Amino acid sequence: MKYTNVNNIPKEVVRALHNDSYTKGESTISVTGLLQPPQIRILREEHDENLVLDVSNEIWKLLGQSVDSILERANMDATDTITEERMYATVNGWTVSGQTDSIAIDEKILKDYKVTSSWTVVNAMTEGKKEWEQQLNCYDWLYRQNYPENTIHQLNIITINRDWSKNQLQRSGGNYPSAPVSVIQIPKWSDKQQERFIQERVSIHQNAEADYLISKELPPCTEAEQWRRKDTYRVMKKGRKSALRVLETQELAEEYIDGHDDKNLTIEFLQGEAIRCKDYCDVSEFCNQYQQEKLDVG
Repeated sequence: MKYTNVNNIPKEVVRALHNDSYTKGESTISVTGLLQPPQIRILREEHDENLVLDVSNEIWKLLGQSVDSILERANMDATDTITEERMYATVNGWTVSGQTDSIAIDEKILKDYKVTSSWTVVNAMTEGKKEWEQQLNCYDWLYRQNYPENTIHQLNIITINRDWSKNQLQRSGGNYPSAPVSVIQIPKWSDKQQERFIQERVSIHQNAEADYLISKELPPCTEAEQWRRKDTYRVMKKGRKSALRVLETQELAEEYIDGHDDKNLTIEFLQGEAIRCKDYCDVSEFCNQYQQEKLDVG
């Protein structure tokens, strides 16, 4: 992987990113890779030497790693805490590994820290966050394989809310994190649910690799995995910047206009986008699915 520095970020920050010590250890796949779409994971492994990222897009990852350093210092002398221990287990012939930030043995709480936005926290608290739920249940499963004599009763995500603002809290009416640090309890699955999920994800990745070796074809990412926004039809009024209504079909937009005696109403079509592919996927330039979708739209 290579880094550019378009915004001339100080060289100390650039060196810190270059010296990233992350490793999945002696494993076939990490929990992070297991939760990724197979297409993204395989393309990242195949094109790692050709990936070009700008350091400005990696700053939040660096802050996340700084939290890890703080935890190491905090738990240096703690005998009742496991800090950043990579754990391993074998599934269908593959070795799966994962490393959670902290496990409080006596309290029976597994914890993982995230540096994220305050509104991500709001959404996670109100609607849940599937990725966090899957990740922590995978860590819980790994812990049980490595420490069968111990049990976990609670899964916690602890967030560092990087854009937290006291002024925003006062204006929010309560729909905002009360402090720069939040604790979110994650639903804990049954042992059978965890086992089944791990088995299914390993099988999905194994099948994808086998197909790729034979045909050089990868399973396409689903719309959910692409974070795809659907096409929308906006009912606009002359002289107004924002839409009166945003609807899913042209028929619904036309029905809305027909029900209002106003000649200044028009319909504006807004093409849906694969947000992850467009702005957040490191391997989109190597992805046949996304490149073909761009051609189809363009």
